[in-house]
Amino acid sequence: MAGMGTIPAPLVQHLASLQRPPPQALGPEFFDIPQSPICQRAASFIRGWNSPWIANHCFRTYAFALAIAQYAGWDTGAEAEALGFDRELIFLACVMHEMGVHPGEALHSRLSLEIWGAIKAREWILNQTEEFVVKESRPEELLKDWADEVCEAIARHTIEFRGFSSRCRLTLALVALGSGQDLMGLSSAAIHADDIRTVCEIWPRSGYCQGLSQYTKQEVGLKPACLFDDCARLFDPQMFEVEVYRGMQGQLDKFP
Repeated sequence: MAGMGTIPAPLVQHLASLQRPPPQALGPEFFDIPQSPICQRAASFIRGWNSPWIANHCFRTYAFALAIAQYAGWDTGAEAEALGFDRELIFLACVMHEMGVHPGEALHSRLSLEIWGAIKAREWILNQTEEFVVKESRPEELLKDWADEVCEAIARHTIEFRGFSSRCRLTLALVALGSGQDLMGLSSAAIHADDIRTVCEIWPRSGYCQGLSQYTKQEVGLKPACLFDDCARLFDPQMFEVEVYRGMQGQLDKFP
């Protein structure tokens, strides 16, 4: 399969080692949601599926993933082709990566939220076949590849946040790096401060830390040894005091 190059891990450390010039401000238009029908449907779906505090995190993850890819040089030229950079694919993986944060079946399944969400995201993408293939005349094989790549990225994103593997494919790397940036500001050196503020203005943090803290306590309490069991202690309560988000966190209006 084309575009299956890999990025060394641990991801945060690898990104920091690239020693690129300081990032330039990209501006709000850089973070626009792709206009393709499948991406627009996914955006609408996630706004209805996830509560605002977690849906906005997914959109911010996408924005930060784009900024990181631009900083690292993964989004243009030969490297983008080798790694398989595709803005639509990155959007789908990022915007759907928290489908497992859901108070109904997901919370009460024995599956870790990452695994449950990965399966559901893959199902959703494959269910777009008629629109994608028949109405838009796009290859069915591409849709299947996207479904698998998104599933893999979602299932593994929290363990790669902790540096589990020695290398990752690009989609997984960007979901892990983008979400890690939104959670703990782990790659702030790769994103201009103006863009961090812009992203948080477009998709406000709206009590994100409060919501995540409450939900993950439920997840870990109901599912001993789930994937989040070791992860949660790495960011809670530290996520409440991340310097680049000071004054932006907001209050949680409604949980879940």
